Amino acid sequence: MKITIFSFGGALGQAVTNVALAHGDQVTVYMPDARAVWPRKNLTVIEGSMTDRDRILEALLEADTVISVLVPSHGGHRMDGGTPTADGNAMIISAMEQLGKTRFVTVGHFCIHAFGDCNNSYLRLTGRIMQVLWPGIYNDMQKMGQVLSHSRLNWTLVRVLPSGQKGRNGSLKISLDGSDCRGGISEAQLADFLYDAAADQGKYCRKMPMVFNR
Repeated sequence: MKITIFSFGGALGQAVTNVALAHGDQVTVYMPDARAVWPRKNLTVIEGSMTDRDRILEALLEADTVISVLVPSHGGHRMDGGTPTADGNAMIISAMEQLGKTRFVTVGHFCIHAFGDCNNSYLRLTGRIMQVLWPGIYNDMQKMGQVLSHSRLNWTLVRVLPSGQKGRNGSLKISLDGSDCRGGISEAQLADFLYDAAADQGKYCRKMPMVFNR
C-alpha cells in the first residue's frame, strides 16, 4: 500500500510513519521540516507548507490512502481566530478531490460534534473546558469537523483526548455516538488505530469514532 502522511512534525506523525513502514508500505511524509525524519527504506519525505498546493499535490500523486495528523499544540494555540488544522486539512481534501483520491483519515478532539452524538454531560464538560482554556483549538476543531462533513471523500475522523500515556498497554474501546467515552489514549495506540482505519477502505466510512482506553 502507498500511504501519504501529513504532519506538523510531532511525535504522532513519527509514530504513524513507523507503523506504516513496519507493515512494509511505501510511505510519503509531508511536513514543514524534512530534517525531523531520519531516512529509511520505503520512505520519501517532502518538505513544504500547508498552503503550497503544488507540493501537496506532489505528495498525494501516488497515494492509495491518506492520513493527516495535523494536531494542534495546546502550548501554541492561536488567539487570533486562525484555524491552521482545519485549513490544512481543507487544502489536503481539495487536492485529493482534484486527483480523484478518496480515502482520508484524520484525528481530532472529543469536542468535535458528530451527527447522532448523545447529549452526554461528559462531552458537554469537555467542550466547555476546551472553550475556556483553549478557545483557539476549540474553534479550529469545530471548523475541522465542518470541513470533513462537507467533503465528498471517504473520510474518517478519529476523536480522542490528549494523553501523556505511553506504549500499548490496555485495550481500546470505540464509541460512535459518545454514549460511552472516558479518557485518553497513547500515541502508540492512536497510531495503530489510524493506520488500521486507513488500511480498510470501508471501516468507519464518514464516521467520527471516539477512541479511548477501557
